[in-house]
Amino acid sequence: MQPDLLFSHINRQGSLSAAAQLLGMSRSSVSKQLAALERSIGSRLFNRTTRKIVLTDVGRRVLQEAHKVELALQTIERISEDYQSVIAGDLNISCASAQGRAHLVPLITRFLALYPKVKINLQLEDRFVDMIAENIDVSIRIGHLPDSMLIARKLGDISGILCASPNYLKNAPPLNKPSDLLNHRCLFYRNSMMAMNSWSFISDQGEETVTVSGALSINDPSALISAALDHTGVLLIDRSLLGDTLQQGKLLPILTAYQPIGSLPMYVVYPEKEFIPAKTRALVDFLFEEMPQF
Repeated sequence: MQPDLLFSHINRQGSLSAAAQLLGMSRSSVSKQLAALERSIGSRLFNRTTRKIVLTDVGRRVLQEAHKVELALQTIERISEDYQSVIAGDLNISCASAQGRAHLVPLITRFLALYPKVKINLQLEDRFVDMIAENIDVSIRIGHLPDSMLIARKLGDISGILCASPNYLKNAPPLNKPSDLLNHRCLFYRNSMMAMNSWSFISDQGEETVTVSGALSINDPSALISAALDHTGVLLIDRSLLGDTLQQGKLLPILTAYQPIGSLPMYVVYPEKEFIPAKTRALVDFLFEEMPQF
C-alpha cells in the first residue's frame, strides 16, 4: 500500500483501527506506516485524540495530493482494462508481397469489418523485417524461423507446383523428366541477394536437382505468374498463389510424377510480451482460424 493512499484511507475512515480493518492490516502496521510518512514529510498529518483524529493544515494539503494519486491510479486501471479487453487501436503488419496480396488482404478486410475500431497498416515487402526495431505488431513469415524472442503460430505449409501455359507447351521441347528443363526457358525468382533457380524434385526414382536458366527472372512472384500466363516459360511457384488459373486451364501442371521438394511452413509471428494487446490476440486468432489451407 502506497503511504499517500494509506493516509487517504485513514482520513476517510476516521481512525487507524477502521482503516486497518478495511485494508486487512494490523493497527500497529498502519500506525508505523503513517509515522514513516510523517517523518518523510517532516510534519504531523493528524492531530490525535482518544476519540478521533483531525487533519492538520499540512495534512489537508497532503490529502489533496493523495486524491490526485487515487484518481491517476483509477485512470491507469481503466487504461489497462481497455488495453487488455477492447479490440481497438493501430496494428502494424508485415508480410511478403505475393502472399500478402493473395491471402492476407482479403482476410484483413473481413477482420476490419468485424472490428471497426482497429486501424491496420500493412507493409508488403520481400525482406527480413526487424519487428522490434520497426514497431511491427504482427508478421506473416514463410520458412523455418531462427530462435528469437518472438512467438510463432504455424498457419500451414505452402508447396510448389511446376506449370506452364498451353501455348508455351505446344511449341516447346519434350518435357518428361526434370533434366529436360535444361532445354526450356524457365521463369524464376531473383533479387539482389539470391536467385531461386535450383529446382529439386522427388519421385519413385529418388531426388533430382536441376539448375535452370531462362530469359526472364523477376523479384516478384505475381509478376512471374503473369509472365507464365503470357507463354514466356516454365514456372515453379507457390501453388497457393495461382488462384483459379489451374482450374481454368490457363496454366497446366507438368512433370506431375515428380514432386517439387521444398514446401515451407507459414507462421504468424508477434513479439513476446507479458501482456498481449487484445487487438493483437484477436488478429492472430482470426488468421489462425481463417487462413486457407494450401
